Amino acid sequence: MAAKAGCRIFQHRDYGGSGYTLHNLERMKMVRGESLGCTTNGHGPGCESVIYDPSWNDQVSSFKVTRGCTLTLWQHVNESGAHFRSNRSYRYVGSSWNDQASEAVCACK
Repeated sequence: MAAKAGCRIFQHRDYGGSGYTLHNLERMKMVRGESLGCTTNGHGPGCESVIYDPSWNDQVSSFKVTRGCTLTLWQHVNESGAHFRSNRSYRYVGSSWNDQASEAVCACK
């Protein structure tokens, strides 16, 4: 992962397959939509970017987070369903979360 703080999701376990890096306050909704630049995130000051990419829906199996960052995965878009939050990397998210995420957000200090 680049020196810039962020969270990188991977298609397969052990950081394999395709990967995508989310930086601070970037959110990926894994459905069709128009990607947006800076938006008000409703969680205080700052700017959140929203990326829409349906090719990632139900594809996340592992992820890396840099120090000071936290990745949150949701089972469904719009922060609905179960969620999984971590400030450490996972070589495998486990059978209950493998290929389940439809939304992800990275937040760094």
